Amino acid sequence: MTLLTTPLESDPSLQFRIDAFEVPEDARAEFEAAMRGNLEVLAGLPGFRGHLVFRRTGGPSRFGLITLAVWESRAALDAAAAAVRAHYERIGFDRTAALARWRIRSELGGYEVLRPPE
Repeated sequence: MTLLTTPLESDPSLQFRIDAFEVPEDARAEFEAAMRGNLEVLAGLPGFRGHLVFRRTGGPSRFGLITLAVWESRAALDAAAAAVRAHYERIGFDRTAALARWRIRSELGGYEVLRPPE
């Protein structure tokens, strides 16, 4: 797994993909295996700067897993999304069907660092 080694506040062009997942316990192993395969694809793409996976340890949130992927630019993030879709097509993976089969609920989004005014 590629760990995050980028100082997040140092580069205003950095873009972040943050995805939150509610994963039933009986689907966790299969989902995590698919997530690791996805990371192998991401790590080979231009502009990839790192990735972290967070597992909730407390609090009321329904999301038990959160992923954070860092990209050098909006263009790199957009290209990565297209590359992942193409990869899924090549291997015959239907993400929507898999999430439904695993009963996973998710919220996905792109973000940038909010910097205080100078």
